[in-house]
Amino acid sequence: MNSLRVVALSVVTTAITGTAACYEDPMSPCACTEEFRTHTVSVVDGAGDLVPDVTITRTNQRTNEVLEPGWLGMPQPGVYVVADDQMIDDFSSAGDVLRVTGEKEGATFQADFVFAVPGPCGCHVEKQSGPDSVVIERE
Repeated sequence: MNSLRVVALSVVTTAITGTAACYEDPMSPCACTEEFRTHTVSVVDGAGDLVPDVTITRTNQRTNEVLEPGWLGMPQPGVYVVADDQMIDDFSSAGDVLRVTGEKEGATFQADFVFAVPGPCGCHVEKQSGPDSVVIERE
């Protein structure tokens, strides 16, 4: 049987280049770094090869909203953005389950992750939990 499996969830960040106020209020006690956090997932086939062109859907289970990261580019074919800092308004500080599904040619996967925007300033989307790998088979 052919199968796809999610083998890695990694955080890619840009270099820290300074600080920026989290709020438009210049008197705010909050200051955030200018780094931009992007959480990605690599999808591979049964042979361990990266699988390009998988259709990915991300649904916040609390709100039932389908979410799109701000940056939809792929770092390389077979690597997909799951969540990023442009999704700050989509997650609570306590954490929300983000159900990630993928489909290609009848093969599918589903994985649940918890992302939150913790702290009083809410500067970055952070992964709180979720599997590092998921193995699936064709239906």
